[in-house]
Amino acid sequence: MSPHIQAGTIEQAGKGRGCPRRSPVVEASQALAGLPAWAGRIVIDANNPIEGPLFKPAELNGRLSTEIFASLVPGARVVKAFNHLQLHLISGDPHAEGGSRVLFYSGDDARSKAEVGSLIAKLGFAGIDLGPISIGGRLVQFPGGPLPTLNLVKLG
Repeated sequence: MSPHIQAGTIEQAGKGRGCPRRSPVVEASQALAGLPAWAGRIVIDANNPIEGPLFKPAELNGRLSTEIFASLVPGARVVKAFNHLQLHLISGDPHAEGGSRVLFYSGDDARSKAEVGSLIAKLGFAGIDLGPISIGGRLVQFPGGPLPTLNLVKLG
């Protein structure tokens, strides 16, 4: 595990500076219930709208999973990231083929995106800002977007 990230409980993450979250968006409301106010903290949405164990798309009625997720963390600055690659690629060596593996991110707050972009770089990945969630969230949402599972490497 990276020295920049610590494992902990949902309660510990809810009290921290930022809060990455990776679970099915349909279960997020239960996992986030009872946590303190988000008060402008950054929350990284790494969800994909997939229901297990059948691995079927969740019914979102035309909404983005990040829009639904953001409604569950009122007051948070949500950045969509760490969701378009398979977990073994994100948790493994960020370097491949003589370059750095690409991670996409998007959000509606420039400062929050800059902080997440900095975290991505500290972890050894090459971050690409896809703009606001209304655009970037749609591009990386799995299923449906054109970028999920696209394993790109930035050379140089």
